[in-house]
Amino acid sequence: MITLISSTNRKNSYTKKVAEVYLHLMNKEKIDSQIFDLAEIPNNFLTINSYGKISEDFEVMSNKYLKNVNKYIIICPEYNGSIPGFLKIIIDYSDYSIYQSKKVSIVGISSGHSGNLRGIDHLTSIFNHLGSDVFSLQPKLSKIQESFKNENLINKNYLDLIKRHIKLFINY
Repeated sequence: MITLISSTNRKNSYTKKVAEVYLHLMNKEKIDSQIFDLAEIPNNFLTINSYGKISEDFEVMSNKYLKNVNKYIIICPEYNGSIPGFLKIIIDYSDYSIYQSKKVSIVGISSGHSGNLRGIDHLTSIFNHLGSDVFSLQPKLSKIQESFKNENLINKNYLDLIKRHIKLFINY
């Protein structure tokens, strides 16, 4: 099982749209996958799960999307030149051992021109520190808002890159 992490808690995001493109393509190839959409986490998550207190709901979510899977593909938008704070909180609140030896791939997206290059570097450092095995191909999708028409990815180069990324990561 591969978890596609839509790593922002912002509703109706391009991050989720990219995750859905991945899910659709993986389903076509009969690759067992699921989306962990951080936008679906309740607003009171921070107050319930702080200072070492972990709720039963977080434990269930963690087991389903993080612990009991083989690999992650993290779709990571650029937030202030780095990663979404909410993603960092999810990582910080998790049992770090669930990340050890997991295969992780990071996809950067941005409305600007870099495709979240610095955020990818930051997240790579975090997962290296946690003992994960970070995949070297890290797609960077820039000007993402220009690459969709409604819910459809219309940028052929990005679609080809995503297909190649999936193929290589599956065999990793």
